[in-house]
Amino acid sequence: MHNIKSDEDLIREFKEFENSYENIDKDRLLLYVVWYLESKEIEPTLQKITAAAFKLFPKSFSLLGFPEYPDGFTVYYTVWLHDTKTKGLLVGSVQSGFSLSNKGRYYIEEVKKILSGEIKLNKVYRRITKTKESTFIEMLKKTTAYEKYKSNAKDEISEWEILKALRAETDPEHKFKEALRRYTEYAIRLNDTDILNFLKFLEQKMGGKYG
Repeated sequence: MHNIKSDEDLIREFKEFENSYENIDKDRLLLYVVWYLESKEIEPTLQKITAAAFKLFPKSFSLLGFPEYPDGFTVYYTVWLHDTKTKGLLVGSVQSGFSLSNKGRYYIEEVKKILSGEIKLNKVYRRITKTKESTFIEMLKKTTAYEKYKSNAKDEISEWEILKALRAETDPEHKFKEALRRYTEYAIRLNDTDILNFLKFLEQKMGGKYG
């Protein structure tokens, strides 16, 4: 008598997609995931989509800073708000599960050709879901200190502008060192070498004044 494998066991056997996929947007990747599950006769519930997306495309659907874990929020956000409500590529709900719409069945052929390399994208379509780290780094890049740093006016950056950039102006004795550490950690997670160099410059310019 043959053992019948559960959907969960089948998903556990999925292997990472062989071709490069990092520059393909998550909307397309998740459309493929739902199609792939359907092709294996696996019901595309949100849980199974999340697990399958992580197995097939781990570089795109892992938690920032924890690559060994799936990013369930990104999957939910993309499947429900983008592929279903906004673009109409999927139909369904979190409660009932999802499936390709008629529009999605039309576009899936294009997605498969993109993933196989038959169609080349002219630009990077990767959409990055907003995180606390990316939000704070974006705010840092809008500060006067950073703007002067990028325009080769480094000598004009004042101590006040540095503290304000790091949101440490109210209590620099206690906040500066911790803010510098926190922003450095964010930049490392986002692999933002420009911000890392900027933070090193700020630390050197302050000359160890606050720690």
